[in-house]
Amino acid sequence: MHLRTSLRVLALAVLTVAPVFAQQTKAKRAAAPVADAPAAASAAAPVAAPTTIAPGAPIPRDELTPEQKVSMKEADRMRGEKARIDAELALADAKRTEELAPLNAEVTRLTAERALRLAKASAEAAALEDERAKLERQAGLEAARSSARLTERSNKIRELEAEAKQLQLEAANTIARLSNEIQRFQKEDEARKIASKAKPKYLKDPLVDGVLYISDRRISFNGAVTEQLADYVCTRISFYNNQSSEFPIFIVVDNSPGGSVAAGYQIQKAMAASKAPVHVVVKGFAASMTAVICTLAERSYCYPNTIILHHQASNVVRGNMTVLKEQIDFTNQWFDRLATPVAKKMGISLPEFVKQMYANDSTGDWQAFGDKAKELKWVDNVIDRIEETAVLDLLPVPVAPPAMMPMPLPPTRTEISGVTSRVDDKGRPYFELPALANPFDAWWLYDPQGLYRAR
Repeated sequence: MHLRTSLRVLALAVLTVAPVFAQQTKAKRAAAPVADAPAAASAAAPVAAPTTIAPGAPIPRDELTPEQKVSMKEADRMRGEKARIDAELALADAKRTEELAPLNAEVTRLTAERALRLAKASAEAAALEDERAKLERQAGLEAARSSARLTERSNKIRELEAEAKQLQLEAANTIARLSNEIQRFQKEDEARKIASKAKPKYLKDPLVDGVLYISDRRISFNGAVTEQLADYVCTRISFYNNQSSEFPIFIVVDNSPGGSVAAGYQIQKAMAASKAPVHVVVKGFAASMTAVICTLAERSYCYPNTIILHHQASNVVRGNMTVLKEQIDFTNQWFDRLATPVAKKMGISLPEFVKQMYANDSTGDWQAFGDKAKELKWVDNVIDRIEETAVLDLLPVPVAPPAMMPMPLPPTRTEISGVTSRVDDKGRPYFELPALANPFDAWWLYDPQGLYRAR
């Protein structure tokens, strides 16, 4: 505030002094001598140059020409105007300086703060640089220590590897010695398990005095009837026919719920085309398609308590109503073609056969023990005793049969039929049937417990 007031007082003083200074200047110029008039006139007239005042004593104003007086007056006016403008400029400059003072102070403050921050940042950067250098030194030292430890461990590993190789060599020698001992004991044990003095019995009529003699011309038939099982059975029927057509071939069924009608029909045709007689032996249970195979065999046998079961064909159908009707109609055609020969052997018609199924059981599952099955002509012979004359050893089944064996030994049940054992998400075991490759095939299978599930 004091600076602003001082600037205003200074400006007013300049404005007050300026007229007085102008009057003094005019007086001095009036007292100065005037140059020669003719020369001035002659100089002014031809070139019309501006009037000038030569240096020297001031010329009195009354001695000046009117033009000079006018010029002097204009000069005085211009000097006053210049003094006024200078005063205004000084005043504006003072105002601008006064207005810029806070800004300059703010700039000074910000500059000081910036310098302080730069100083702090420099100090922090220097501290970080020192820390980085310290960490690099520590990292280098740790790397050197790690390298030393790694080298030490590598040397230790090489030593252990050498010791392990030595132990392996010693163990290999020990294992070889023990293996030789084990093989010797195994051969001695296997020799005790082989019935070297017994031989399979080959009889054209294998039923002798109520005893059925089964030779090594034997085909295991267990589980669901599938394409894989049909291929297994048909291949062996062909093999035994080529080996000899004189003695019977035995299809031995422990338990079979039936299965694919197409696969069962394939087995039936192979049995019918066989030059050697094909006899079916049911020890435990035969149902559905397997019961049809047993009933239509050239000769069949079972125990008194063996169960044979016949019922109508069923199928797992899917699709729209037209497709469902077509599949049901086609399944009925399968049933007519395969069950009609069974009804004919029983001496009744197919509708009467179906009627008796439901007359004997409300579900249509007509089962009978062996002795009753013989009366119904589902089986030919009921026997009390079977001799498996081909069981000549107790040795395990080899994984890869030797080349000199006439026929590979039968694999396990799931390997033959393609049925796999599984457990559902509720922990219940079941058998998964392979997919039916024949689009016109159908399942003819007895499964009241739901153990068999189609893919």
